[in-house]
Amino acid sequence: MAIADEIIEMVDQKELDTVKLRDRWRTDYQKRWLVEPFNPDELKGYQTHTSNDSKTMARKAISLLSGAAMTVQVSQDNDDRSSRDDDNAKERFILGNFRANDERLAMIGMPSLRQNMSFSLPIFGHTCGRALLRKNRQRTWADATPWDPKETMWEFGSEGLLWICHKYYRLPSQVEAEYNKKFDSSHDNRNPVIIYDYYDTRRNTVVIPVLQDTPVKRAIHGLDRVPGWVVMSSLQPPIVRDAIQGGVGYPAQMQSIQLADSLADYGESIFSENRSIWDDNNFVLSIQKELVHRSLKPVFGIRSPDGFRLVEGDPFVAGAEIPLRESEELIVYDFIKAASDIGPYLTLINGEMQRGGFPVIMFGETPATISGFAMNTLKSGVGDKVLPDSQAISTALRQISNIWSDMFSTGSFGSLELSGQGRNRRWFSGTISPNDIIDLPAVEINLTPQLPEDNASKVAIAQQLRAPGVNGMPLKSDYRIREEDLQMQDSDLEVDAILQEMAGQDNLVRAQRMTDALAKRGDEGAQWWHIQFQVLFRQMMQMATQLGMSPEELTNVPNTNAGNDNPGFDPTVLPNALQGIQPPTPGIDTPFQTGPNQLPGTPRPGAQNGGLRAGVPPIP
Repeated sequence: MAIADEIIEMVDQKELDTVKLRDRWRTDYQKRWLVEPFNPDELKGYQTHTSNDSKTMARKAISLLSGAAMTVQVSQDNDDRSSRDDDNAKERFILGNFRANDERLAMIGMPSLRQNMSFSLPIFGHTCGRALLRKNRQRTWADATPWDPKETMWEFGSEGLLWICHKYYRLPSQVEAEYNKKFDSSHDNRNPVIIYDYYDTRRNTVVIPVLQDTPVKRAIHGLDRVPGWVVMSSLQPPIVRDAIQGGVGYPAQMQSIQLADSLADYGESIFSENRSIWDDNNFVLSIQKELVHRSLKPVFGIRSPDGFRLVEGDPFVAGAEIPLRESEELIVYDFIKAASDIGPYLTLINGEMQRGGFPVIMFGETPATISGFAMNTLKSGVGDKVLPDSQAISTALRQISNIWSDMFSTGSFGSLELSGQGRNRRWFSGTISPNDIIDLPAVEINLTPQLPEDNASKVAIAQQLRAPGVNGMPLKSDYRIREEDLQMQDSDLEVDAILQEMAGQDNLVRAQRMTDALAKRGDEGAQWWHIQFQVLFRQMMQMATQLGMSPEELTNVPNTNAGNDNPGFDPTVLPNALQGIQPPTPGIDTPFQTGPNQLPGTPRPGAQNGGLRAGVPPIP
């Protein structure tokens, strides 16, 4: 059998084997996300109500997942600073590739990788796609393209994916642009064609049956495993249903339909708890809507001697007149009322809907007067609802990161120019080579869904962990608190920034920084800060002279990293004063003003002698 026919047969058979799973996806997407109108047969001819609760719940889950705090960390244990810098380089490699990949997805009209996963997992319970590094003659780029689970088939083996295939439709013009293949004149260019984009552990094969019998692409992808991911919601593991019991003397048998049933239950969506409850809720609300609608035109009749009198027009329109004889009477009958049990039943349904979804307080609604403690208690369980999905996203991102790292470490892609933003909003940009990440531990990626008030809770917990105990020791070090509790992306960068701010509190350093800043802005106040800097510097030099220290000794900074590959900082980065260089002379070495600010003889209020210098005549 030809390779193209083999791929088509294998993929199509897998699609049939998972038909129940795919039917569940389509039903959830159509009814729960697109909010298909509720029109059961028993309510035909009556008013119906379609609740939007399923979509608002899904939107809240998507918002929590896409806005979750993400940390990308390489296990550092007790590494020294130079080793932690190498670990941070790998973290920046992953973060920079995620950012570049999101920009690439935006260029082709797709949401970012995390946004796509945050949608796919709550709606379908699955996320899947292709992940690898690509290159051409001009550049190298990271590719992590999410696929629609409804269009994706795959097969797992004992060590992971055996193959994955994206079966989708494209217009002939798109196929010609991407694969440089021409369709003959008999093909209608308005009709899309089916494409099989197939990856196994060695090759990427693209088959377009309507175009040719052989693959239009068959290339080695450069990885020792399938360059893709398929991750399901971790709420329920795969459970095989009971086998069919055979007759006397015959063992139990498992049919293929039962395997399909077990896959249909694996990787459930966020709608699983409330599927039937929403239909019951819509039915009860439809009854109430019908009764409310009847209040516009209640049932009425005219009592007449012959019993055949009819009313012309609508008697309930404002200003309507109904001519009646003396023996005739207009009778408006009482409204039909719902059963007395409908109220308690609806309350029960609402309670079950909240337990299967989110409490209404998450949408800014308080059903009753409750305390702030009760509100926080209701909100505290929100993370549990999306926890399986956040864990699945973390797993998928970790698999993608490992694929990128393994392909980059081969040295086949050169260096990458990357930029991005870490967890602490610190911007980075630079070049990363394969040697920077080789032989380093795998990255750990964690997503933490959180509410705005969670940040304040983290800070309070961090302060408690840092407070000294009975023996004078805190429960955790500052480094661990920043890494694990505050989940900062790069704690070393944060410590450097803190130390830099602390150094700025010194009067001499502050005077120098103020001088430089104001001079760059052309502000005349820079000269006064420069004078203050000179005074402070001379005081420091006098103290050093009294201690028997020379300017050369002041600049002799010990190398705290002796024996390491990274040298200590260069003494030339110190201010000129600490290097023994004489301060610049105003007006000669600096652009500062050298003359007086006022004309000679200008009065100085509050000064001695009326504000006039001796021998200086007043201005006439």
